[in-house]
Amino acid sequence: MKLLSQSEFAKRQGWSRQYVGKLVRSGKITLVNGKIDPEHAQAAIKAQSEPSTELRVKPQTDTAFTTAPSDSRQAVDFVTARTMREAFKAKMAKMEYEEKAGKLTDASKVKSEAFRAGRIVRDALLGIPDRLSDVLAAEQDPGEVRQLLVNELEMILNELSDNS
Repeated sequence: MKLLSQSEFAKRQGWSRQYVGKLVRSGKITLVNGKIDPEHAQAAIKAQSEPSTELRVKPQTDTAFTTAPSDSRQAVDFVTARTMREAFKAKMAKMEYEEKAGKLTDASKVKSEAFRAGRIVRDALLGIPDRLSDVLAAEQDPGEVRQLLVNELEMILNELSDNS
């Protein structure tokens, strides 16, 4: 593209000539033979602009908020870092809400309760020989031995279900 004067560049951008002069004096735009190369000037301005400016100008899309650098060694720009932080905060707020609503519970509590319940079942079942050994030893009928064992197991399981 051809070189433009500061006034012409300002008109095309919709800016004042004074603003373009300020950009030139601050070094954001470099002149070539006293004129501006529009492509280089726009690229330089974009590279030095505030990251949030782009969010205000362009409509936001969902894909911009879900992508993050895949390589941990890559630099994370301001917008991506802020997006990641906000997404994390939203997930944490959702988890806190679900926990308070009773939809989530602490995994360590579940593990300890499952261990306690398993221990109660184990102790109840291991107590059967001590309670029934004399009665079963005296019994001659295999059907009656079976029925005594079934009755004892049903009693234990009913007690456990009532305690739950």
